[in-house]
Amino acid sequence: MISSARFARRSALVAVALVLGLVSFALPSCTDDSAGIQVPVAYRGGGTLADPVETQGDVSVRLLRAHVAVHSLTLEACPASTLARLTAALSMPVARAHSASSPTYLGVPVVLDALGDEVFSPGTFRPTPGTYCGVHGMLAVPDGDALGASTSNPLTGAVELHGERLDAEGQVVSSFTLTSTMSVSFDIDFDEPLVLGPESLYAEVTLSVDPSAWAAAVTLPDGALDAAGASALSRAAADAMRLELLRTSR
Repeated sequence: MISSARFARRSALVAVALVLGLVSFALPSCTDDSAGIQVPVAYRGGGTLADPVETQGDVSVRLLRAHVAVHSLTLEACPASTLARLTAALSMPVARAHSASSPTYLGVPVVLDALGDEVFSPGTFRPTPGTYCGVHGMLAVPDGDALGASTSNPLTGAVELHGERLDAEGQVVSSFTLTSTMSVSFDIDFDEPLVLGPESLYAEVTLSVDPSAWAAAVTLPDGALDAAGASALSRAAADAMRLELLRTSR
């Protein structure tokens, strides 16, 4: 369910599309095929951290391992109801999407090493012509055959954070391993609507995770991670997901 704040942002994105005169591709059509549209998707880590980072409570830590399991990713069309009201006001027709099997969903599980730079290609969106406002994703415990899964050290949760607590001099005080099996969703809006159609058949989406932002939102427990802590760990990982969108007329 879309929050009021996010719904308002989506409404604003749709309004931008209308101002740009892109209403003819406002929503995916029920009858149109993808018309050759391709949006390849890539997942990658955030890269090695050279310096310690601070968690909640100003605790300095050195991250040694940080993994998230992306279960799925969906390319989301701009809200139909909002667009319908705006286009009706301008007396312009618009097609309404009602297909539950639109090729805008990738369900290939991928284990991402947030401290690495390996890139995975889970697939390609092949959406119908339309205006798209962002992506919706899910983090969840992966299967053993997920892309990026380790056979020697498999990920047992949806997210995992391992590192060392440091004192003021940068010396190791203790180590910690935090794992959460709690699934969590995330939503990332595009800065501007992505309009796909005959004049714009190609775009690229790259999803990554920012390990510094993830760690900065985590409160290290004194003992074992409880249910609330596990939920917060998953939520912090989801909030640290980042997206790059490359637009091209290819």
